[in-house]
Amino acid sequence: MDPAEYLAIIPLLIYGIGLTDLLSEWKRIFDKEDRYLLYVIYTIILTEVAIYNVVIYVDLVNSFPEQTYGQYLAHLFPPVLFMMVVNVFTPNEGSKTGAYFMDNIQLILILMAVFVGSHFFYSFDEPKDHFIRRGLIIILLLATAYFKKQWMLYLIAAIWLIGVIMRSPIVVT
Repeated sequence: MDPAEYLAIIPLLIYGIGLTDLLSEWKRIFDKEDRYLLYVIYTIILTEVAIYNVVIYVDLVNSFPEQTYGQYLAHLFPPVLFMMVVNVFTPNEGSKTGAYFMDNIQLILILMAVFVGSHFFYSFDEPKDHFIRRGLIIILLLATAYFKKQWMLYLIAAIWLIGVIMRSPIVVT
């Protein structure tokens, strides 16, 4: 194995654990009595975000050996934040999905905003205005956390969907 691959194990393992926890909650999507539409939408969003972040980590892996320990730790910050989002997002056993989701939406959105912001630690071959778009999403996430309006949650989901559709093709090498 290449040294970069050894260094990539930890962040990818953290994403994997978070994704495993998230996928275990997909059972709530199929529970007719406890299904909550916003929870279903955000489960799908978080799942796609985790998979996307694993894919983009391929671009970072090759730069790991040239980085300092501090830079490497900065690259661990997003996976750890993602796992924190998932831990707050996933309801406890016996909890009603909708009530749990709405009771914790403020913390979920604040953690998501910090997660999105953590992507400023490194850059990819992104358009120059990507920083502006990321900043606007952070503002929208924080505003939604503050106001707790459901229409704003749907707006975030719509923006995410547009972003997925318009995202340039990712080449995995």
